[in-house]
Amino acid sequence: MAKIHKRPAEVNRYCGLVQEQGDAQRDLLGFLPRSAYAEAAAQGKLYVATVDVAGQEYYAGHLLFGGKFPHLRVFQIYTMPQFRGRDIGQKLIEALVSEAEEQYYITISARVAADLPANVFWERMGFVEIRTVSGGVTTGRMINIRRRELNSPTLFSSPKGARAFSLPKHPKPEHPIFALDVNVLLDVLKNRPRGEYAKRLMTASMSGILRLFVAQEFVEELSRAAREQEPDPVLQLAMSLPQFTRVPALFLNSLRGQLAEIVFPSRAISGSLRERDRSDLTHLATMIYHKAAGFVTSDEWILGKRTALRDLYGIEVLGPAELAELYMPSQWTAAQALAESPDGVVIEVSELEEARRQEAESFLKTCSMTDRQAASAVEPGQSACPRHRVVVSVAGEIVGFAAWDASRGPKSSTVAWLGLDPDSSVGELACDVLLDTMFRDSCFARPACVVLNRGRANREAIEYARGQGFKGFTAPDGGTALHKYCLGKILTPASWGAARSELLDLFGFALPTSPPEYSGPDTAIAICMDGTSVQAISLQEFESHFGPAILVIPKRPVVVVPIQRPYADQLLDTAKQRPLFPAPEASVLGEKLYVSTPRALSVLVPGAVILFYESIGSNSGRGAAIAAAQITRTAVKENSEIGIETSRRGVLSSEEVRNMSSRNKVGLTFFNQLFRFECPVELSRLRELGCADGTNFVTARQIEEATGSIIIEEGKGSVRLS
Repeated sequence: MAKIHKRPAEVNRYCGLVQEQGDAQRDLLGFLPRSAYAEAAAQGKLYVATVDVAGQEYYAGHLLFGGKFPHLRVFQIYTMPQFRGRDIGQKLIEALVSEAEEQYYITISARVAADLPANVFWERMGFVEIRTVSGGVTTGRMINIRRRELNSPTLFSSPKGARAFSLPKHPKPEHPIFALDVNVLLDVLKNRPRGEYAKRLMTASMSGILRLFVAQEFVEELSRAAREQEPDPVLQLAMSLPQFTRVPALFLNSLRGQLAEIVFPSRAISGSLRERDRSDLTHLATMIYHKAAGFVTSDEWILGKRTALRDLYGIEVLGPAELAELYMPSQWTAAQALAESPDGVVIEVSELEEARRQEAESFLKTCSMTDRQAASAVEPGQSACPRHRVVVSVAGEIVGFAAWDASRGPKSSTVAWLGLDPDSSVGELACDVLLDTMFRDSCFARPACVVLNRGRANREAIEYARGQGFKGFTAPDGGTALHKYCLGKILTPASWGAARSELLDLFGFALPTSPPEYSGPDTAIAICMDGTSVQAISLQEFESHFGPAILVIPKRPVVVVPIQRPYADQLLDTAKQRPLFPAPEASVLGEKLYVSTPRALSVLVPGAVILFYESIGSNSGRGAAIAAAQITRTAVKENSEIGIETSRRGVLSSEEVRNMSSRNKVGLTFFNQLFRFECPVELSRLRELGCADGTNFVTARQIEEATGSIIIEEGKGSVRLS
């Protein structure tokens, strides 16, 4: 019976024999330097099979492999002639598969000469032929590239025996209690500019989304400031707010002394604390004693000490704007777009008006929703929790509907509804528009998790949703549902740490501590679930499931391309005003098309980050980088081969496409994950960064990844719809 040795200490004694067979079978195994075998053994990447004959172990074969996580590659596998027929090769492969799955690798590949009988063995081992390539001039052989998908648990796969991937579980908290500072209430009552956020917090509190309490010091502070002999309405209102009980004096005095050294160190040392300082310290001490979720204040001095207070006492200090966006995100301008397909079909995207509510409900019933489900979907929500309802219409008839409630609180999910006309020729377009609107709206304030239960979507909608990054999971009621995370950010090395902390806090899983090095769209992103198991997904899948999202990681290509203002307005929807007439269909699609000369595709490669530079030209262009996206695929086509299905994602006419190249060919670059810059980066700044020269981006130009990161950070990429 064969025995498989994997430990370096066991494998080392057979390295000489392995090397001899490798040298003797160069035509079969390929050439490797002598040092390669010893290095592979030391790294645990050489397995040796032995067979016991009359109590003596004999070398029977070996397997040499390598690769970069999460993809392994077999370089050599060999069985001695006298031991063939004993499944030595199979046992070596099974040992590698078992070890790889335990370490969360997701594929193993092998290169096999197409003319070798060994292809039968690899087929039997589950290695599927994915393509054939030339083996080089010397051999003249064709090489089959074979790959086996492993059953490793990944972020989006189901554990063995489980029906679907489960979301990280968070204990469902009671409505959190936040301590309110006096200045926040005064912001509202005195109608200060930042009072708008405080008003939203008051509305959230009265709607039961969160609870706002005040310390008794809050009332006493206002009492000291109140005028004698005159009723003070501010004081009367303060006295009606929920109050924490008084903190024991011994605890209060001790804690105020500690807090003074953190918040007001110079005045604490000199013994010159003001009355207002002591009042602030009492507020903080009361919050700590009662274990409130956070202290809400407009005081910039206290906000500046938030990190120290969090590290020492585990408390959060927040500004009213920050908390308001967590629990009552600002509502966007209503979704509104008018687009026309190349074949003349006009598509209208709009918020559902109450006058069409009954029409939308009837439409959803034709999408296999029950009366109750349809009625629930079209409800407008409440003033504190309005529901975003969007319809896509063609010739005045609804062909798609989506609705979603904004998440309320840092760990809540966005619940969504989605219905598509199964017989409409623009069903896929409607889904594309509705989901892109939903994702961008949901994650505008912070990353969001969008949940789509099966009862809230018809079959066609669910299939489209899966193609847009939704994955299955086990719902709390035991049923299955779909979910998608929306990051809403462009991550650069500078913002990686903050995004990692945010995702860990919101969703319970962590990105790698530092961004991985780019090695193509399949670059592995290792994610730590629940602080223990590490699961890997590809960069391409990460950006799909977490989109809108772009990861600008080390060595990822970044390319700047020119675009004229009229085309930028239509393709990227960067115009400040809405057009009077229908825009091209591409303006509302998630995946768009940029047309260039075929030469430009040498740098416009799938997986690259693309930055759009709006040329000054004769159209009053801004002369600035205005948006970022990521390239999904590219192609070179004859002008005559470009049909509606291709051109519908771009904004150039057939004549304009033909004029792109004198050789009757054009380069097609498809992109998605569009982020428009809130602060366009002007040409003068691009020159300072060394990525612009005298030509000023007249064609596609690759720049350093670090420079691209700076442009993106300064541009402040946004998921806003317009």
